[in-house]
This record gives sequence, structure tokens and C-alpha cells, in this order.
Amino acid sequence: MSNSSVNQGRILRNLMRLMDVTCGQSLYEVLPRVQVWLPEQSVGISPDLVVVAGEPLLHDGQEDKLLNPCVIFEILSDPTASYKPEAATLDDSQRLAKGQRGGMFRHCRAIPYLQAYVFVHQTEARVEQFYRAEEEHLWGMTAQSGLDSVVELAITDVRLPMMDIYERVDFSLLV
Repeated sequence: MSNSSVNQGRILRNLMRLMDVTCGQSLYEVLPRVQVWLPEQSVGISPDLVVVAGEPLLHDGQEDKLLNPCVIFEILSDPTASYKPEAATLDDSQRLAKGQRGGMFRHCRAIPYLQAYVFVHQTEARVEQFYRAEEEHLWGMTAQSGLDSVVELAITDVRLPMMDIYERVDFSLLV
């Protein structure tokens, strides 16, 4: 992840801890910064955190090209500020390429295993989750704001308190 900040690192650490405890002994595994392979684009992307159900499926047996994430977390920073929740996508002017995060959600929606794509803002306590609806080609969205809110993931009974996601995050650093 380029342009990493202290707050971004804190959010990632908090998410890893929360998801690891939540997924614990279940069939879900939490993997930070693992490359997700997009066969249709013949490119790998590197989200901040992925969750896999069951054993990881790998492209051509290469351990650095994951095919089956069920949840992807992306921590939004200034380079991804063009994200538009009302459009259910990222600004297409940002190309999908190694090191560039824009456009990832649009391309990831084609992953058959993907159940949720979660955007975590670092400039405010806000989490937006896109989840696969009953009809596979439709996506719904939920948004939580404020430290008193709870994010309920589309997988099992995962509940992530916003105050825990944003533990030690200092929003005044962004002013």
C-alpha cells in the first residue's frame, strides 16, 4: 500500500485483530495484503485485507495469486477519495494497475466467491459495505457512521463495533 499513514496502519491492525477473533475457529481465514488475481484482467490487486472461506484457491498454484476472497476490505485514503458510494464504484478515471487502487471494486464484482466489499474511511468514522444480493448480479449497500455504530458483515454473524475499528485513530492528524 503506497501512501500509508499511521491511521491507516492502525485501522488495518484493528480490522485484522477484530476479524481474526471473530473468525477464530470457523472456516474463515483472515489474510492481510494478499494479492487477489483477476483472471479477466490478467492482473493482481492488493487490497488491505481479505477473508477466505475454506482453503485458498490459487491461480496456477502460485501462492501469491488468490482467486477466492469472500470479503475484501479497502482502507480509503486520499488517492481513493474519488470513490463515489452513490455510483457503487470507484472513479473509472483511475486505472486498475499494480499500486493503483481505483477501480478495484468494479473489477472485483466479477469474482464469484466475493460476498462483500468493505470500504473503511480513514478521514472519518465511516464504513460502507457492498454485499452480493440474493440475485448474484445485484449488489446492495449499507453504510455506518459514527463511533457508536456497528458494522454487520454479510458473512455469518460478524459484528464489528466502529469504536474498535477506529481504536487509537486520530482524526486531527488529517487536518
